[in-house]
Amino acid sequence: MGPPNRGKYGGYGDAYDASMSAGPGTTRSLAGTRRGRSIAGLSTLLSLLLFGGVIWDAGYARLYPAARFLHRPLPLLGLATLAALTLVAAGWLAARQPPASTALRLGALGCAVLLGVGTSAWGMFRTGFASTVERDATLAVSPDGRYAVVRLDTRDWKDLPHTELRVRYRAGLLSRDADRELVDCRRGWPSGRIDAEFVGEQTVRVTPAGRSAVTVTFDRQMRPRHRVDVCHPADD
Repeated sequence: MGPPNRGKYGGYGDAYDASMSAGPGTTRSLAGTRRGRSIAGLSTLLSLLLFGGVIWDAGYARLYPAARFLHRPLPLLGLATLAALTLVAAGWLAARQPPASTALRLGALGCAVLLGVGTSAWGMFRTGFASTVERDATLAVSPDGRYAVVRLDTRDWKDLPHTELRVRYRAGLLSRDADRELVDCRRGWPSGRIDAEFVGEQTVRVTPAGRSAVTVTFDRQMRPRHRVDVCHPADD
């Protein structure tokens, strides 16, 4: 007997027909394979990084002028959703045969729901009550150029206006604001001009409109060394 008919393209035609006959279901073969488990591991790591990003967004993004736009409910919710979906995909790819595949996928789904709902709820609470910065103005820059005093005119969730003076570490896109105000005004900042000038590398003189000047020194964390009520001199 002669050799089997290989057709016009010989044995390659048979291989092509076999690959085509597998159909769209071949994508499922990735689950449980060595490659699938590798992708699942990377997806899990990516998911944890994304959840970490949600926590960072809710707690610290407001301190970075370049990332302040992320400190809002909608971007934070989108980030948490992406993290949850990535974790679900990792569970789907990790195992191929039941009951291991069922347990892993249900476990991944449960973790995704818990982490997604938990971080989203906490983040929505933090961002929902966060003040919106309407004006960001630099009032003074330190002699060495590392620090600046900035005035932030904000509006809170009740739509009430506020004014904050904070120290900013100047580093381009990585510039960061202090986590607390440089000076306080318990009765509310008076309207009008607010002047500030550095009288030392980490010492600032602040003069609100119609008030006496006060001098305050901040530490390496850009926090004032002692609490100063800039409105107090006028109350004496």
